[in-house]
Amino acid sequence: MKKFKKMLAGLLGAAMVLTSFGTPAWADSATRPNLPTIDTNQKGTLTINKYEGTDENTSKDKPLAGVEFTIWKVADIEQDTSPSSNVGFKFVPVSTLTSLTADDFKSDKTKADEYTSDIYNKVLKKLNASKEVENGTLANGIKKSTVIDETGKASAKFTDLDLGLYLVQETKAPSQIVNKTANFLVSVPMTNENGTAWNYDVVAEPKNAAVYAGINLIKRGTTIKADGTPETVNLAGVKFVLQSRPTGSDDSVTWTKVGSYTTESNGTINVNDLAPNDYRFIETGLGENNGYILNGKPYKFTVQNDGKIKVGFEKPTDIATITADNEKPDLKKEVKKGDTYANAADASIGDMVEWKVSASVPSNVDQLEKYSITDKMSDALTWVEDESALNITYKSNGTVVNDIDPKFAETADYTLIKPADKEDGKSWTITFTDAGKKKLKDNNISSIEVTFKTKLNKKANIGSEGNLNDAQLDYSNAIYPLVDPTNPNDGKKPGEDHIKDQAIVYSFSIDVTKVDGNNTTTKLEGVHFDLYKYSGTVTNPTESDLKGTYGTKINAADLKTDGNGKITVNGLENGDYYLVETQAAAGGYNLLKAPVKVLIAQKYSVKKETTVTKDKDGNVTSTTTVVNETFKGGASDSGTYSVTIENRKGFTLPKTGDIGTAMFLIIGIGGMLAAVYIMLRGRKRA
Repeated sequence: MKKFKKMLAGLLGAAMVLTSFGTPAWADSATRPNLPTIDTNQKGTLTINKYEGTDENTSKDKPLAGVEFTIWKVADIEQDTSPSSNVGFKFVPVSTLTSLTADDFKSDKTKADEYTSDIYNKVLKKLNASKEVENGTLANGIKKSTVIDETGKASAKFTDLDLGLYLVQETKAPSQIVNKTANFLVSVPMTNENGTAWNYDVVAEPKNAAVYAGINLIKRGTTIKADGTPETVNLAGVKFVLQSRPTGSDDSVTWTKVGSYTTESNGTINVNDLAPNDYRFIETGLGENNGYILNGKPYKFTVQNDGKIKVGFEKPTDIATITADNEKPDLKKEVKKGDTYANAADASIGDMVEWKVSASVPSNVDQLEKYSITDKMSDALTWVEDESALNITYKSNGTVVNDIDPKFAETADYTLIKPADKEDGKSWTITFTDAGKKKLKDNNISSIEVTFKTKLNKKANIGSEGNLNDAQLDYSNAIYPLVDPTNPNDGKKPGEDHIKDQAIVYSFSIDVTKVDGNNTTTKLEGVHFDLYKYSGTVTNPTESDLKGTYGTKINAADLKTDGNGKITVNGLENGDYYLVETQAAAGGYNLLKAPVKVLIAQKYSVKKETTVTKDKDGNVTSTTTVVNETFKGGASDSGTYSVTIENRKGFTLPKTGDIGTAMFLIIGIGGMLAAVYIMLRGRKRA
């Protein structure tokens, strides 16, 4: 009798989910009263509530949707009225499993988990032998997946079940479930907690231990300055999509969206509770981070079954961070001032002015559809082919690269469009070909410098308006995948961003007014002058000094005062200038004794302000504009230096500097005085 009681306890234990099966065990047969007759006209239900976790208090566990359970009926439950049966029922293998007997559902095991495992192994063995298993999965089973219901539970409910003994197998689970619930047997119906009645609606609550991991993404923006040096900041407001698919999937498996994320103020995205899978972050928008190149290609990583994260070819770690970097190129336009380059300089009309355009090269330039540099000249600048001296210099991290083999070549690596000889106000453009962009990448070129010269012509603006020269860098503002249907960037075409910069050259003027020294309201017409620029060290240079090594005559033709006594000379750079009067006004006016100095010492400095505009497609035009900050010196904003020169009538002395004439004059006067003295002395003696 005791042996039979142990068998019955084991049989009832087979209807439970190992130790994790949440339904209370049947009462021990020693204390169980006689059960009522099974209602064979009834149908049963089996509800499986699924949770993550191992806490005995299921209210603390997380409902787990998406778990698939499959059940197979392996035995009928029948009333047993034989005198030897004290339980009143028995399990009879279903007709398709004739190789099984009632004894296969009996065991001398007493623990519920051992009993269940023992019974399951016997059943599975018999099912395999009877070909009820196909490709490792039992055939003819009923499948249900857990879904979240209105009560907040994740349940799979099997209804309208024939009464009997069912084998339950967890056949599919979300990727965070790396160890599925053990298979178990469950009886429908099952006794109530007291063992006094049959329960036709059976509930099971197995649990799974889930594996989750988190990932950090840091979004950085690197501005590559015009000289090739980087400057990095974290970027806020950058938009990403996170996608996943089963680990190890081939390209035919579709990526599914996990969520959309935006970088925080510190440039980070933190995502937790990621189940084992392959994942990829894809950048979809830069927000207000103007000028950066969007990188729409995936940043991939894998959450492994052990909870570690593998990023690219790196070693798996418990904590992982992806650093996603965007680059923004830069452009700088300068003009040569003395021996250096600056934002502004001054020059005289006719001078060849040297300019420099510096542009940084993104490290992913080979993936850009466009990379080109253009320089637009003002009408005051003339292209002189023989003197333009356009030269392209390539640098890697500030060092000139001279050993590129083969060298960068026009047509093959870049195209050059430039003005015709003697054209004013035109432009040149250098556009790199695919081969040239690849060569820039392969040789680690981080910056390009273009130097050239233009002539300042008579159209030059005088004063603070100056003469601007614009440079512009045009580049593709995004990199997108060629073919990737599940990438949110698939099919997009990159736009273009434009970075502009300007340098300025100033030119000044001298305004001369010639007046009568005794009556300054009288303006003297027809006075002739020459203008010299002097670079010597003599404090008060003579006309001879000005005509020497350190003097340069500015005017080709005589400068002659008009009816208002005026002479204006435009287009002069800073420096020491001297006016030499070569012919006085009619009416007995004297020539000036010495050159008249005019010092042009205009001080100027400029600042650069950046304005950002976008076109209808969201492409950015980033314009850096030169703005006058100070413009002061001896002239107003007009840049004109005014001088008034007086002339008087009377005895005409030789001009200062005419030493030979002066000597003869002095000797002559001396001789005359000596003769008078001798004559007077002779008279006295007489």
